[in-house]
Amino acid sequence: MGTLRDLQYALQEKIEELRQRDTLIDELELELDQKDELIQRLQNELDKYRSVLRPATAQQVQAQQQNLVLQPDQHRSKRQAISAEPTACDISDLSHVTLPFYPKSPESKEMIKDAILDNDFMKNLELSQIHEIVDCMYPVDYGKDACIIEEGDVGSLVYVMEEGKVEVTKEGMKLCTMGPGKVFGELAILYNCTRTATVRTLVHVKLWAIDRQCFQTIMMRTGLIKHAEYMDFLKSVPTFQGLPEETLSKLADVMEEVRRLPHTPEHSKINQTSSWLPGPSNSDLDPQPQT
Repeated sequence: MGTLRDLQYALQEKIEELRQRDTLIDELELELDQKDELIQRLQNELDKYRSVLRPATAQQVQAQQQNLVLQPDQHRSKRQAISAEPTACDISDLSHVTLPFYPKSPESKEMIKDAILDNDFMKNLELSQIHEIVDCMYPVDYGKDACIIEEGDVGSLVYVMEEGKVEVTKEGMKLCTMGPGKVFGELAILYNCTRTATVRTLVHVKLWAIDRQCFQTIMMRTGLIKHAEYMDFLKSVPTFQGLPEETLSKLADVMEEVRRLPHTPEHSKINQTSSWLPGPSNSDLDPQPQT
């Protein structure tokens, strides 16, 4: 009987051990599902940012033709724009679009450029795009305790701070303070969205600003130029020469320029060349509070 009791006790222990393992497996599966959901959400966010930061393709440009022609007023707070009727757009059309230009000191230009390159949302722009953005930014001044951005408002401007200090709050809670050389409000030029935080001045501030319409025009012009370059490249490749124009255009839409490392003894098989390969562009999520 003692042996039977021992076996029953051992069996009970094994059953309890299996029950604990089943519970652990259930917990791990739940955790895995939660992480899968998180990965999917982050992937969706990443795809969203890539779709914005990537230069506009020919198909995307046609859907963004309204409000292309920029006619800035001298008084920026009442700036107006002439809206064009939606039409098919090409490089020659955009070449006639006049972008505003505001003179700046070399120090201000360098500061704006460095601020853009330091911003996770905008640092992947091409230098030619950044230079155009710098040229198009206009000066804005605010006194102490002024509200630059109000949470919940619809935004269309992005700012670079040259002088001063601001405080960023969300739902009344302080998130951070920012000083010179910082970009804020950048989501407004990427999406037609409401402000996600409030920005108030702590002292007198000097800012540089650009509107969403001007920014998108720069992006579309760059995108069309790149698209034309990719089309010319594809037409020069014997494999693709028999393909119809529409197919080549779709290929050009998904191509990405890749620059290889320069030739060195350690990389004897790598040449300093450029090639075009299909694939998504690289962009980063912004870990800082966005406005």
